Amino acid sequence: MTPSIFTRQPLSLRKTTIVLIVALILIWVDSKNPEWFEPIRQTSHAAMQPIYQFSLLPSYTERWISSSTRSKEALRRENIQLKSQLIHAQAKLQQQDYILAQNARLQGILSTTKPEQFDLTLAQVIGTDTNLLKQIVVINKGEQGGVQVGQTVIDEDGILGQIINVYPNTSRLLLITDEQQSVAVTVKRTGQRAIVTGAGIPTSLRLNYVFKTSDVRVGDELISSGLGGRIPAGYQVGRIARIKDPQAADNFRSIEVTPAANFIDNAYVLILQDKTVRADLK
Repeated sequence: MTPSIFTRQPLSLRKTTIVLIVALILIWVDSKNPEWFEPIRQTSHAAMQPIYQFSLLPSYTERWISSSTRSKEALRRENIQLKSQLIHAQAKLQQQDYILAQNARLQGILSTTKPEQFDLTLAQVIGTDTNLLKQIVVINKGEQGGVQVGQTVIDEDGILGQIINVYPNTSRLLLITDEQQSVAVTVKRTGQRAIVTGAGIPTSLRLNYVFKTSDVRVGDELISSGLGGRIPAGYQVGRIARIKDPQAADNFRSIEVTPAANFIDNAYVLILQDKTVRADLK
């Protein structure tokens, strides 16, 4: 008996053909009587659920990472905004405290610059000067931001220094901790005037020309007096940390001062810009 064409085909092809025929028959039967195969469909659908969930895992992961990144960026922006508001508020409180002290001591006759005279412009420290022997930093505001040579720069705690060079978008700030810098100050407790100079390091200042008979104590606060008009009055400079009495032949004490401002890791500063000058420029 001669084998049929179907039996002469390869085994794999025959199996495939049989499966297709059975599948077509099942599809036709399901279309006529769908309720017969409903339990099978439900069982297979339930069995595929873990596979469906697993296939969605990359998409879930991508959305979670994206959401987390956006949340961190939003928090970072909010943190910068809140820090800016805090620096502005604390800087204004410095002068308010000074004005109250002067008002009590001088019976309402104030010899200080009023807070309303200045605009406070926030800037960021973006580098240090190439000369390591100088206490100079670079900030990200310049001529286009209204910065001028001689303007005083502070942080939320006290005076940092003065602008010495201005460029279109940056400026160089000479800190009061530099040995060539000096600030006229007043001892807040007594009203005595003196001069603070830099010691060449960011953690210490010197109080000069204080007689050994003067009433100064460890812990006394030093406030800028505005004498000479170079730096405005009413901002904190530092606090007396150590007093060394002079030798018999010397009339002046050696006094070490801890700076009020942060000269080590201060990322943001405030530039005091005279409102009257800015109005004239406009």
